Amino acid sequence: MTAVAALTDGAARWVETFREGDWAECFGLLRKEGPQHLLDRVRELEHADPDRLAFPRGKRHDDAAAVYVEL
Repeated sequence: MTAVAALTDGAARWVETFREGDWAECFGLLRKEGPQHLLDRVRELEHADPDRLAFPRGKRHDDAAAVYVEL
């Protein structure tokens, strides 16, 4: 199977900011659970740290979009 994924920086927070997993695990999550699950998890993590103390970041919330396509 061949697949591609595209994520905005807000969606990439799952890996880059919140360190929920690496890129391979992110790709697996997209494949298994879908983009909406990834975005929901990013929002949960943002809401759990509104003052940005545990996970420093420029904005409390960032626009987030994700697309996963199997070819």
